[in-house]
Amino acid sequence: MKPYLLGVVGAILLGLVSAASADLKSDIEKVLRDKALTGAKVGIQVARLGATADEDRIVFSHNAATPLTPASNMKLVTTAAALETLGPDFRFRTLLVRRGEDLILVGDGDPTFGDLELLKRVNWGVTTVFEKWAGELKRLGRNSVGNVLVDDSVFDEVFLHPRWPADQQASRYVAQVGGMNLNFNCVDVVVRGRTAGSAAGFSLVPPTRYVKVSNSCTSGGQNAVWLNRAAGGNSITLRGSCPVNQTVQTSVTIHDPPMFAATVLAETLAGAEIKVTGKVGRDRTVRALVTGRKPAEAYAVIAAHETPIAQVLARANKESRNLYAEALCKRVGYAASGESGSWASGTAAAAAVLRRAGAEPEQFKLDDGCGLSRENAVSASALVSLLRHAHRAAWREVYVNSLAIGGVDGTLDDRFTGDLKGRVLAKSGYINAVSTLSGYLKTKDGTWYAFSILINNPRGSGKPIHEAIVKAIDQNKP
Repeated sequence: MKPYLLGVVGAILLGLVSAASADLKSDIEKVLRDKALTGAKVGIQVARLGATADEDRIVFSHNAATPLTPASNMKLVTTAAALETLGPDFRFRTLLVRRGEDLILVGDGDPTFGDLELLKRVNWGVTTVFEKWAGELKRLGRNSVGNVLVDDSVFDEVFLHPRWPADQQASRYVAQVGGMNLNFNCVDVVVRGRTAGSAAGFSLVPPTRYVKVSNSCTSGGQNAVWLNRAAGGNSITLRGSCPVNQTVQTSVTIHDPPMFAATVLAETLAGAEIKVTGKVGRDRTVRALVTGRKPAEAYAVIAAHETPIAQVLARANKESRNLYAEALCKRVGYAASGESGSWASGTAAAAAVLRRAGAEPEQFKLDDGCGLSRENAVSASALVSLLRHAHRAAWREVYVNSLAIGGVDGTLDDRFTGDLKGRVLAKSGYINAVSTLSGYLKTKDGTWYAFSILINNPRGSGKPIHEAIVKAIDQNKP
């Protein structure tokens, strides 16, 4: 082809690309004039992903460099940092160790351990692993043990983030984070209505003496069961009303998750007729002695329970479980620092991953792993840089598979149910006055886009705004 013809063809192609970009710009700007965004702060960036990083192209930006509160879009950062730091083949490994007559539960920060909501899918209960371990002890001829201890030194002993809402500490989504976790660090309370006017009955899952319940809940009337836990302890108040002959199940968080797990282990052993002659306590020296290159001879690993990281990632992203993201955050901090994982070391490691992905340091501030803290701030540009980085990482498949799929599962199961069903893979985010959505769109012709839509202070839900913007990308395909 002659040079001048090449130039003409190039000009035509450039014109087509510009026209497509102009259409996308026009469509999104129309969405941004929605009354729901009056007075809101909005950051948006959209990138078309090419065959190589050099071929990626930013096709739309609006206040993209402005750091905004990300809510649960923060989990995208935490899970990417976990994959980059720990690797896609990482497995949480919880140990049962014997030292003389004592048993030590050595935690690895696994948030799935004893999580009934997850385990009931495979017909396991909160204490199934403990019961199996009790069976192994009996097989070894041990009918009694001394102390039952827990080593939670993989994480620090700051269980509750100081900038999480103080008035919501009993709520499941504000569960404490420990180096050893059990049942989402909650007690499930099953309340049963009896004869009208009488006291309602209740039972605990797991059944445990670790908490003390003050019950003034009555039978009869509407379902108005109310639970609360006094901060800093495990005194629980149950009150309200439960309908006659009906069952209501609810949850409340516990304080000091590792000691909760150790207590339930001791109670499970006793239930299996293994006598516990000592006390339940904490010993944060054992992990270093049994996981080093040369384990101490005085310690014997009796059993181990492993969980692949992919399972944790999916619960963090698809289902937006805060505890899972925070366990990943602190576990990354432990791996990066070699010291007990903390929010400081975990977010520092995540920040390093963001910088490697090309995010500008002034465009983000990280305070926790799940996005519950309002001190988090991330720009749309920083999140798209991360998504572009993940798109070409060795761990891409595990990361993308952890995201909710529009119209299919997770927090997006009832969104993007029409023509976009199955083609939006993203993380939603919501806390009061914050609505966010970031992730990927795959068009019907196989082109991938990374996008981030951050809305602070919308009037009402930001979901229609998110969906209109993603639809505009798909229709324009710039």
